[in-house]
Amino acid sequence: MSSVTLRDYQPVNTWKPDLEGPQWRDGDPEHLIDMTTGRRYWNESKGCVGFKCFLLTLGTPIAHSIASLVNVAYRIAKLVSFAHFWMDKEGEKPYSFKERLKDAGKHVLRIVTTPIALVGLELAAIYGVFTPYNGRKLYASIERAQYENFILAPCFQPDPRYHALGGNPQERNAF
Repeated sequence: MSSVTLRDYQPVNTWKPDLEGPQWRDGDPEHLIDMTTGRRYWNESKGCVGFKCFLLTLGTPIAHSIASLVNVAYRIAKLVSFAHFWMDKEGEKPYSFKERLKDAGKHVLRIVTTPIALVGLELAAIYGVFTPYNGRKLYASIERAQYENFILAPCFQPDPRYHALGGNPQERNAF
């Protein structure tokens, strides 16, 4: 996953079709480029993205409340057991106490920001009903920053590969 920047949280953005990239079967570009960050998002219709945002206004309070409880419990267990300091870390060549301390700090920050993220996800979904592309980007940014691996709306992420409900990623406006 790519890193999150403050520009990911910009509520109003300019969108441009990616004319250089792949196209849907109907000939429209497969991606839109967010001119604020340069990231590519699926070029689904505003109506479809808005409807997905509406569905997220209903599903977010349930799914992310449960995911948040599990996420917070996992992070607390990891902090209490000092797992950051004794477990092997993927991709780390020499042991780095400073990097592991930074990881532990990220976990503390994610625990503290959990309620804010839940409210933010719900507000982003509501915002997406009215401004679909901007709401989608905001929802995806909050989800990516807070949960890393648990993504309720993978098709909202930059350079998406699949839909949460198993829709065909080769078809425009799939679920």
